[in-house]
Amino acid sequence: MIARVRDLTYRYPAAAADAAAGLSLDVARGEIVLVHGPSGGGKTTLLRALAGLVPHFHGGRFGGSVVVDGLDTRHHDVAVIARRAGIAFQDAESQVLYRSVLRDVSFGLANHGVSRQELEPRARAALAAVAAGALAGRTTDTLSGGELQRVALAGVLAPGPSLLLLDEPSAQLDDAGASLLAAVLRRLADAGTAIVVAEHRTDRYAGVADRVVGIGDATEAPEWPMRPAGTIGPTRLELHGLAGGRGGRAVFAGVDLTVGAGEIVAIRGSNGAGKSTLLRLIAGLDAPAAGVILLEGRDVTGAAAEDRYPGIALVPQDPGRYLLCARVVDEVRSGGPAAEDALTALDLDRLRERHPRDLSAGERERVAIATALAADPAVLLLDEPTRGMDPRRRAALAALLGDRAAAGRSIVVATHDRQLIAMCRARSVALGAAA
Repeated sequence: MIARVRDLTYRYPAAAADAAAGLSLDVARGEIVLVHGPSGGGKTTLLRALAGLVPHFHGGRFGGSVVVDGLDTRHHDVAVIARRAGIAFQDAESQVLYRSVLRDVSFGLANHGVSRQELEPRARAALAAVAAGALAGRTTDTLSGGELQRVALAGVLAPGPSLLLLDEPSAQLDDAGASLLAAVLRRLADAGTAIVVAEHRTDRYAGVADRVVGIGDATEAPEWPMRPAGTIGPTRLELHGLAGGRGGRAVFAGVDLTVGAGEIVAIRGSNGAGKSTLLRLIAGLDAPAAGVILLEGRDVTGAAAEDRYPGIALVPQDPGRYLLCARVVDEVRSGGPAAEDALTALDLDRLRERHPRDLSAGERERVAIATALAADPAVLLLDEPTRGMDPRRRAALAALLGDRAAAGRSIVVATHDRQLIAMCRARSVALGAAA
């Protein structure tokens, strides 16, 4: 047995309730355990406890016991536990430290005392294992969310931990990338690595996981009717001949798109196709290499992001980077006058006093969306908004977006989530090679 959790109970600092209550789990060597449950139900806390981050890094109140490879996590430093357990976080962005992809993947190896001569070959091998070998010469600021997720995973794999802890590892991967990840995990497990995966997309691990364990209220969402087809109003957003990229690297060119009032448009494409880049151009965070952007007939191509807001509001793929306040309620109020309505719409009232960074990825996503909704934007841009959301929350988000569209607002969503697209009755637009 590589890991044993007994009666784990944990409460984050200033939280009103336990994030985990009485959790117990055994993990054998060579086993893939898939953990599912609602957003905020304790999945991330369980992984943090297995990595020793709870309670040593996060503080709070800890009860029960967690033993990893014979080490009781209460009595050993995180650095010692890290030699046995490697963790890939929900937000891959927070795990990347260096601008160079190869150097970033090598970082964990260096910390484990690997010789300088071995660093690059082992880092390249780890990247190849997750089909990211071609990214070795890239810089992290030019990567898509899915590509960044692969790089973060390679960094955790490279030192060869006995226990691999993965938090929503396929959340930003296209279907091909998710299938490859599942196959990689099975090969690692067959070679003796124990793997615990916290996921909402359990279908992506069919035939791969050895066990599926539910924690919290681990029920699936009820059948949710697709929203009625609405009436599309006059054109609100227009893109003509748009071209762009990141870090001096061209990603796409010649993009034309119109979005009407009351319309939901889903942008689909493989990892690296430019979905996030397209939304950043529309929001004014990056400047296009060519083309024109019109908002309700007004040319905003050269306008700064703050001059497009609140007409256009973007919730990026990594919203945790942009949550600045110490309380959820203050964060959402910073968005605009409709904060109270947004808190209620995203079911955040019970989290009002929590620190956003103590929340799960799905909860942080909802805070970021609520902050954008508080401004009541005419055009709402969402980049992979269901990352970290359980099926019930995903269905609730689809209903909310439908209500926004029915009220005449326009929504553009970059997503791999086919279920969300279907529930929203979104018009699907492929960018590059569709995923």
